[in-house]
Amino acid sequence: MKRPVCILILLLALGCSKKNKNESVVADPVIENRLQKLIDAGEYFRLRADLAKYREKISSARWLYFRAFTYSAFNDYPESTLAIDSLLNDQRAPLQDSTRVNLMLLLRDNYFKTFQYEKAASVGQELLGRYKETLGDRLHDVENEHIIHQALAGVLPQQTALRKVTLKWKPNEIGLIEIPVKSGSTDLQIVFDTRADISTATQSFAKKLRLRLLDVSYELGSGLTGKTFQSSLGIADSLYIGDILVQHVVFQVVPDEILSFPSINVTLHGILGFPVITQLREIHIFQNGDFIISPGETTSDLRNLAFDGLTPVLSVASNNDTLSFYFDTGASGSDFYDSFFNRYRASVLEKAKLKTVETGGAGGIVKNEVYSMPVVDLTIGRKNLQLKDVSIRTKPIYKGQKYYGNLGQDVIRQFDEMILDFESMYIDFR
Repeated sequence: MKRPVCILILLLALGCSKKNKNESVVADPVIENRLQKLIDAGEYFRLRADLAKYREKISSARWLYFRAFTYSAFNDYPESTLAIDSLLNDQRAPLQDSTRVNLMLLLRDNYFKTFQYEKAASVGQELLGRYKETLGDRLHDVENEHIIHQALAGVLPQQTALRKVTLKWKPNEIGLIEIPVKSGSTDLQIVFDTRADISTATQSFAKKLRLRLLDVSYELGSGLTGKTFQSSLGIADSLYIGDILVQHVVFQVVPDEILSFPSINVTLHGILGFPVITQLREIHIFQNGDFIISPGETTSDLRNLAFDGLTPVLSVASNNDTLSFYFDTGASGSDFYDSFFNRYRASVLEKAKLKTVETGGAGGIVKNEVYSMPVVDLTIGRKNLQLKDVSIRTKPIYKGQKYYGNLGQDVIRQFDEMILDFESMYIDFR
């Protein structure tokens, strides 16, 4: 990701050499179709493993295509973008519209995550101008996201002046991690939420943050509650996390009531999301209240973390399987999805009991009937843990739902220390 240009050119030259060497490979369409299904499902850990396993059965063009997705999933956006550009501009091998759209969506995602908003908007413009029919049921989301990218086109890239700092975090009323931030001379507390696509502020909190509001309005929806509402955007020109200065931070600004939950007497005001969190590179969170940002301090060979768009995904072992879960510090408890129920149906029906649970999300609280599993054993990295009274859903929360569930604070609280490393791409517990 930080290689000198000369090394990148050398790697590209080697890649071209290898491509020519494998032009005679007879591709296996069954394997290539299976790899595409892994991309569609966001199963990047399996995709990475299968690419290494089946290299000699994949055509050169498809190999580069699959690599573009794995590079992006494991936080190597420059390499991913180089691969995409090579494929989109290769006149010798015209792409099907569906393949071109998949690559362009990935390219747009790479640009947004590297704060190149104008380039993201340009790709979105081409998608909407030429490929509306190919986008199909993704069209609405692309249109909505294009509004955001256009509004941010003139905003400078987010920048973080990294250094080692130690803060004190505290749990809020529902056990979520809140850390101190400073805007101007104002000290504030903000929720640390790895599953927030963009940092979020209520309208009243936006004033305390001194956000510079943009003249834009777009639709947001909560997959959990099914409710939609209008949001705007604001920019924090400077925000301090301890002694770390973060500039040009994008916030989505929502009505105060969207993050208010009167039935459980909880109100959230601000949420620190993916773009800021991942740029901190390495974070250690201790149960004693220490919150240490220490970029590049530790190393590990775990490689159990991936990004699906703007969401962290964790590789977890369970029942001799390796399963992918969302990792969500902004959830007080874990929630298992219908895919887990369908995979282990017999065991769930034998051991679990039906019950009704309340779950809070943007826009309110909903009640659902779920199976409550007394105990689920998991292994994360080298650590074994047990989750008790796990809620297991039998139906998808929203269309296109992925993975086996959402892991929350009930996982984190079982260990003295959690390490989030967004450079080497792993999560570890001690």
